[in-house]
Amino acid sequence: MTGTELDRTTGHAAPLIDRFARFGFAVKGIVTILIGALALRYALGWGGDIAGPRGAIEGLIDEPFNQLILAVLATGLASYAFWMFVEAIIDPEQKGSGFRGLAERAAFFVTGVGYGLLANVTVNLLLGRNGAGGMDLDDLAATALTPRVGRWFVGLVGVAIMVAGVLQLRLGVTTGFRNILTQGMSGVELAITIVVGALGYVTLGVLSMMVGYSLVEVALRYDPSEAGGWEDALWLLSTVVEGRWLLGLVSAGLIFYGFYFVLLMRYRAL
Repeated sequence: MTGTELDRTTGHAAPLIDRFARFGFAVKGIVTILIGALALRYALGWGGDIAGPRGAIEGLIDEPFNQLILAVLATGLASYAFWMFVEAIIDPEQKGSGFRGLAERAAFFVTGVGYGLLANVTVNLLLGRNGAGGMDLDDLAATALTPRVGRWFVGLVGVAIMVAGVLQLRLGVTTGFRNILTQGMSGVELAITIVVGALGYVTLGVLSMMVGYSLVEVALRYDPSEAGGWEDALWLLSTVVEGRWLLGLVSAGLIFYGFYFVLLMRYRAL
């Protein structure tokens, strides 16, 4: 998407949206790297535990300068959530209204809700309300899981996330994300961005399909406890045959995906 296209879509707000989006990319990347690093440490037998986005952020409470870190993370997570809503509603990348486009935009919207909730958790931690306002995926599913409409809604969201996972996997295999990168990158910059992006998108695709399937299970079994996010998916990977090796590979993929988003702060065409 070119700057002209963004200007046409969002008008005078485009420069501000650009800054919010880029900051959000960087913070999402940092949080993802942290999740991957924690899982990799566990896979290598170096101690620690597997954590999802919330657990990884909660682990920063006792670190030096924790207030500043949490403030930065909260702002960045909210910025990324805002960008996901822009992607879903305004559709600046012109995904369209076909099945594939609507599935991707629905996944953008769900992602925006997820990162908005995560930003809220981070703000509560910043304010010293540890454990307050911490709605997880199963809590959200339970809220939406009414006997009729809610079950269909949760199931459709799960299907949309699974479809998005397939598309993310395809994006990684085909390196179809090249078109969102800025022009004028050096050969080394382009090569690094493509490699980490490809490995990251393949990993994300696998995890998205697992998370989406868990939501479909929620709708079919009418049981919100079946809902699971990245943390549950990583734990599941650690329990299968040769799970430590598989978990290690996925953890490395998450680190690559996080690094890719940090690079997008500079190299994403907006």
